[in-house]
Amino acid sequence: MEVTENIQDALQQRGTTRDTDVCELRLDRKELTSVPDLSRFHFLRELRLNNNKIRELSCRSLNCCLTELYLHNNNIKSISGALNHLTCLRLLLLHNNQIRSLEDTMHELRRMQQLQTATFFLNPFSDEPEYRPHVIHCLPSIQVLDRKEVTSAERRRCFQMFSRDRHRVLQSVAFCRRATRPSTS
Repeated sequence: MEVTENIQDALQQRGTTRDTDVCELRLDRKELTSVPDLSRFHFLRELRLNNNKIRELSCRSLNCCLTELYLHNNNIKSISGALNHLTCLRLLLLHNNQIRSLEDTMHELRRMQQLQTATFFLNPFSDEPEYRPHVIHCLPSIQVLDRKEVTSAERRRCFQMFSRDRHRVLQSVAFCRRATRPSTS
């Protein structure tokens, strides 16, 4: 089935006739190999592209007000340059793909101040040491990571681990002590 037919079929199933009425689009399990142009759906908030065969991710045609994006169970190798304009995302499911670079992935998602739920497990980078603390540090708004709640104690440990200098200054201010720089001798 062609991509355009998949979109029309999804719209008919929901009884939607006008593009402006589309706020949710389900294109899961359609054997898609790429993300179709969805720029005509200006009010699209939820997009399901999971369980396809997508390798390359190009989401420039997606509405920047998208709040939920389901991309799990595909063959995506990288999200670099594809998602950084989606600053309103609250939920991003990317588990069970082939993404290798944790650093590139976090760099792509750094502007997402609303992101609360994300899954990255079953990607090669999720096996890296300190993977979870690194993600929590890079995505401060995250509340649920890989289906597990982020606790405040865990968040504090990540802050201490990745922001040693800032943590030292905050501790000195909290206890009315002057922060000193460690000697370099």
